Amino acid sequence: MSNEDTTPIATEGCACSNRRAVLRGSLAAAAAGAGSLALSGCTQQLKEENAAQKHHTGGDFTEVMASADLPVGESTQLDVDGRTLLLHREDEDNVTAYSNVCTHQGCAVEITERDGQTTYGCPCHGSHFDPVTGKPYGGPAKKPLTDFQARVDGEQILVKL
Repeated sequence: MSNEDTTPIATEGCACSNRRAVLRGSLAAAAAGAGSLALSGCTQQLKEENAAQKHHTGGDFTEVMASADLPVGESTQLDVDGRTLLLHREDEDNVTAYSNVCTHQGCAVEITERDGQTTYGCPCHGSHFDPVTGKPYGGPAKKPLTDFQARVDGEQILVKL
């Protein structure tokens, strides 16, 4: 048996140590990128969950406008008690009310037209919502707009805020 050290002697410019350093750096960069991508997915999901509240609950019915000011088949946007609402008159006796907050990422939804029909459209990412049901039918939004109970009561339209 020999007492000699058999460890290879590193010489300047040895390709082995440079390759190892590059591989370690590449692995660290790949792991950081994968972690960042995973966290961004979680953030996106939280934004969507926070933006989507199915039904507004609580509060009392409040007169928001005269029923004569919203003809059948028309929509309007109102600011009431710090909320922006989208109202649609289905027929003489029925009206719908929705929040104007998009359920995708919380952008402000607007009254628009698509294929000759009134729709609620999000200018940020192109989601569209049906003014009668509040359900999305185009774009990345998957959940309907938050709805508010609304009714026609004689000459007034009431919304539960």
